[in-house]
Amino acid sequence: MSSSRPHPQYGTEVVRVEPLGIEHIPAQERHGHPRSVFTLWWGANVELATLTTGVAAVTLFGLGFWQAVVGLAVGNLLGVLVLGALSTYGPRLGVPQLVHSRAAFGFYGNFLPGALNLIAGALWFAVNTVLGTFAITALFPIAFWLGLLLMVALQVTVAIFGYNMIHAVERWMAGLLTVVFALISFYAFSHAVAAQPFNPAAPLAKLVGPVGGTVEAVGLAFSYLLGWTVYASDYTRYLPESTSPRAVFTYAATANFLACLWLEVLGVALATIFPKAAAGPDPLGLVTALPSHGLVALALVAVIAGTLTANVLNIYSASLSALVLNVPLRRWGAALGVGLGGGILAWLGHRSYYLAFENFLFLLAYWLAPWAAVALVDYFLVHRGRYREGFFYDPRRRLHFGLWAWVGGIAVSLPFFNQSLYVGWVARHLPHLGDVAYYVGFVGAALLYWLSHRLLGRR
Repeated sequence: MSSSRPHPQYGTEVVRVEPLGIEHIPAQERHGHPRSVFTLWWGANVELATLTTGVAAVTLFGLGFWQAVVGLAVGNLLGVLVLGALSTYGPRLGVPQLVHSRAAFGFYGNFLPGALNLIAGALWFAVNTVLGTFAITALFPIAFWLGLLLMVALQVTVAIFGYNMIHAVERWMAGLLTVVFALISFYAFSHAVAAQPFNPAAPLAKLVGPVGGTVEAVGLAFSYLLGWTVYASDYTRYLPESTSPRAVFTYAATANFLACLWLEVLGVALATIFPKAAAGPDPLGLVTALPSHGLVALALVAVIAGTLTANVLNIYSASLSALVLNVPLRRWGAALGVGLGGGILAWLGHRSYYLAFENFLFLLAYWLAPWAAVALVDYFLVHRGRYREGFFYDPRRRLHFGLWAWVGGIAVSLPFFNQSLYVGWVARHLPHLGDVAYYVGFVGAALLYWLSHRLLGRR
């Protein structure tokens, strides 16, 4: 239930542990400007994991330069429309994204997406931490385990301090990351093989062909941004309720679109310049293949900084998901637990990257796309943005239509799954469609939830 215990004023203090967890943010704690939404998402996305999304479009699906660019641009456009819309919930409602989700799923029905997001946050943390640790060990002659320990400690510390510290770190790091990746871009775009054709010898190219490969590139970019959607209002909920929804949408959508497309196309360019390094076990080979030792060192520093900017969001939002599950911890304790669990996963899975990364992105999208559809329909069509605060914290609303619509959306998308872990019936017979399961799941869940309210809601 919503906690009503008194807490010290948090305000705009940065070097102080955030006292609130998943409670509604009261009026006296509201602060900030929607510009902070831009720097937060810019800092979180100008990093190596975003770049590897573009690399995967070339190395896994064999796309040429312009095929990959078109697919990634479309996928980013679709993703930022969803993420921008969900970001507007924060100022209006003052609750985290998965607390709002209780409205559609019910208090206990929301446990399943909450648990999946907790797991996804820990996995994202592990994926990014592996890259940051490789960068540390490339810069300094230390063992992987020690670099991993340092990386985990730094990220968990920022996440424990919470909302204000996270926004400040993203703002501070955004400039550094922009400068370094601009230098890399100057080299990469002047040497990219823009005329590179489709490569049918790529690991997954023969399964989908050039058209299906382009669809897969759309899916890679869309899936990457869907991974952020479930966090969206976590980082806008302290903004004043009077904040313009249009401003929040614009800042969130613009930052994510520009940052993601830039880094992903940079990944495509580097993959055409250094095909052997791009086909290696991890993307650090692309960084160390750069011609200047000074540029390599700067790039490795940026990889470490980018790991921090992305992962503090993963830890923080996963810790909020733990509280949504009624885990008996304070928010800072949940953040510590997520960080330690993710660190263990990073140690266990650091020997493979690209195929695991692709599978992870698609598995995320399979459940996040129908979840996002339900959340959007609930806010804009069912409740029209009007909720009572206690509505989100009432355990008597155990299960609701959104849970069944979400499950139904996943179910109707199963035949369209098309990736190395599982190929559905439709995808098996029409492989050149690529993987369209997340679009089917999104539309299916939206229709099921809307129809359930139209037909059964009053009853």
